[in-house]
Amino acid sequence: MKLLEEYESGGVVAEACQCIRDLGMPFFNHEVVKKALVMAMEKKNDRMLDLLQVCFNEGLITINQMTKGFTRVKDGLDDLALDFPNAKDKFSFYTEYAQKNGWLLPSFGSSATEALPTAAAS
Repeated sequence: MKLLEEYESGGVVAEACQCIRDLGMPFFNHEVVKKALVMAMEKKNDRMLDLLQVCFNEGLITINQMTKGFTRVKDGLDDLALDFPNAKDKFSFYTEYAQKNGWLLPSFGSSATEALPTAAAS
C-alpha cells in the first residue's frame, strides 16, 4: 500500500490520513490496519502505531475495522513468523498497545470478540 510506504519513509500523518480518506472505502480500512501492522513488523519500526492512533482518534478507522485488521494479522501469524521470527512477540506488543490506547477492545482474542468484525461491516 503506497500511502503506508510513503508515511513510513518520513511522511506526514495528516497526509497519510487524507490519503485514507480519499480512498473513500471505510469498510476496507481493516486492510490499512493489517498492512500497517505487517509493515511495522517488517521494518522493525513502530511508527505505524502512531498513524493508527491518529486514524482512530479522528474517527477515520473504527474499532470494528481495527479489530478486523488485528484479527487478520493474528490469523496469519504462523506464516508471518516464518519471515519475522519475533512476529508473535511484536503482535502481542501491538495488541497491548492498542488495547491500552482504546482502539482495540480489552477482550480481543476471546471467541466473542473474534466474531464481532464479521457481524459489523464498519
